[in-house]
Formats: sequence, structure tokens, C-alpha cells
Amino acid sequence: IKVETPAELKLELPIDAHIPATYVDSERLRLEAYHKLSASSNASNTREDLNKIKAELEDRYGPIPQPVENLLDVTELRQTANRMGLKDVLLIGQMARIAPIEFDEATQVAFSKTYRGARYLSTAKTLNIPTPMVTSDREMIDWTWTLLEQLNRVNQTTT
Repeated sequence: IKVETPAELKLELPIDAHIPATYVDSERLRLEAYHKLSASSNASNTREDLNKIKAELEDRYGPIPQPVENLLDVTELRQTANRMGLKDVLLIGQMARIAPIEFDEATQVAFSKTYRGARYLSTAKTLNIPTPMVTSDREMIDWTWTLLEQLNRVNQTTT
């Protein structure tokens, strides 16, 4: 019996998103926190689940540092990408690669006006978009949010 399991989502952003040892000094407890975040990155999870994890971290270790806040945001992006059925959300270097995505011609034209230099490869169902020059992790997270929201809107109108 062959069981089809969905491919794991690859989500890579050039930002500082981790749990510093200075925040949670026990490696075992850090791994436990990563496990909770990983378990809450499914399509069925919401920001509310992440807020519970955040509250628990703050209760145990004090105010969360920026890299942990970034990690929570990235986990929420992961939830959204999973809901959209994406397998690749890779923002590496000067190009973002999003796949699989389905665009008709009109959508391709509209999208390339919004995102200059965007290229859609229909056979690979892949969208390549130049990444912006950003100066902070927050800007990169916000840009990625906006991109996923627009792709989600487009996906709902074409399906």
C-alpha cells in the first residue's frame, strides 16, 4: 500500500528567527519550544495557537526578544503557505520562488505590473519575483505577508 503524503513546505526567509540560548538557556527546553512551534505550523492552526505559545514563553522566560517574535511571524507565514497548498516559499538572494501556483494569462499580466520583473513558469507552476531591498527583518516579513495575501486572492479568483 502506497500512502501519498504531502510534500513538506520549504519556507526560507533571510531573517533572524530563532530562540536564543540567552533567552532559553536549556537546550532541551529550547527544543521543546521549537517542537511546539513546528507542531502549530499546519494549515489548521491559527495565530491564536501561536499567541498561546508566546504567552507561555513570556510566562516562563520573560519578554520575548525580537528573534523569537520573528520566529512566531515566520510560523504564521508557514500556516498561511500550508493553507494555500504551497511547497516552496524561498526568498534567497535577489529572487523569491513560490510554487506551486496557477496563473492564467490575465493574472500573469496583472501580477507582473504589481511586481516588476516577476516571471511565471507555467510548466513548473512557479513564480519568480525579485525580492525588495529591505533594511530589516520586519520589512521582509511584511513584504512576504503582502505577497502571500495577493497570491491567495488571485488563487481564489482563478479556481
